[in-house]
Amino acid sequence: CSEPKPSCGYVAFREMLRQPSAQPAVAQLLNFVRQFPSGLPRTEAAQRVHQFVSRMREQMLAESAFFAGDTEEERKTQTTEGLEKFLLSRLHQKLFATDPADSAEDTKLQKHIGGLGWIEFRHLGAPPVDPSLLSLAVKELQRIDGYKAPRDKLVCILNACHVISNVLSCTTAEHGTASRPLAADDFLPLLIFAVIGANPARLHSNVEFVAAFRHPTRLVAEDAYFLTALRSAVAFVRDAGPKVLDVAPDEYERLYAMHVAEWRDAKVSGESTGKTLGGASAPGSRSDALAVQPTTVVTNAAELSPAARCWLSQRVAALPFQFEAVQSAEQLRVQDLDALLEEYREMARLLSDVMEGTCGQ
Repeated sequence: CSEPKPSCGYVAFREMLRQPSAQPAVAQLLNFVRQFPSGLPRTEAAQRVHQFVSRMREQMLAESAFFAGDTEEERKTQTTEGLEKFLLSRLHQKLFATDPADSAEDTKLQKHIGGLGWIEFRHLGAPPVDPSLLSLAVKELQRIDGYKAPRDKLVCILNACHVISNVLSCTTAEHGTASRPLAADDFLPLLIFAVIGANPARLHSNVEFVAAFRHPTRLVAEDAYFLTALRSAVAFVRDAGPKVLDVAPDEYERLYAMHVAEWRDAKVSGESTGKTLGGASAPGSRSDALAVQPTTVVTNAAELSPAARCWLSQRVAALPFQFEAVQSAEQLRVQDLDALLEEYREMARLLSDVMEGTCGQ
């Protein structure tokens, strides 16, 4: 399946920030982060960030030779991307799910999705495709919460949607004796199916964070379309009940209660409910079809395929590297420890994926 073109622009952007000519701009960026107020409404916070990014982009392009070999439009794009990632990675704790209502909605939604583990294609009006074809889409949706910057989260969404789009373009749905190519109208039901299968962590907060803090000049065309599709899928799942799913209320309550209990047990035991999709094993169910399959261990980086190398480059570029300039523990502050631990965990997850051979799968 096709994937968004991996960008190494942020790596280049960070290198450019080390240039002497960029130091005044770096000082302004860090000052903006330090002085950014906590507790702002999401809309107001997003407006402040977007205005600052736009202003700093013009200033940096005028004062420094950022991306000098690119066209004017490419320079604007790369600088916007670099600024957004630099700032949002550092402001994440002040901007992500800061309203208690966000956390409450995340918990409520994840429990609700856990209770829908019995849903089959027919309940969604989705074509009966091979569920295993959607396993990569499920995995990408589960990765969204592992990133801080809006673009990195959005790339996971785009990857998932591209997988589903390719399933649509490559699969024929059979209806009686006739068959037809799958159409665009089949996309949303399959995306809903993948969302239920993935049951991503903090789904509500992640979707709203991307919608609010992705720079408006970058949230256009396909990016905007697929994000809107995911928001529609989340809205459908949130309201999914016996009437919407055309299931008898008593049957719905029985299945829902059973799967909520399974979801709670899996959560307590530390298992990922998005990886093991419970339910009956009848055709069209999600029981084992989307389960993550074991893979062979990679012992040499040279064994990585070109696609895996692209994936690895993208994952590395997504790391914030907030502490690469720190030379000793004395330079750290107590308030840095949470961010340092989170960055370490992300690098550990990346190393684990490489060693287990799950790169780009």
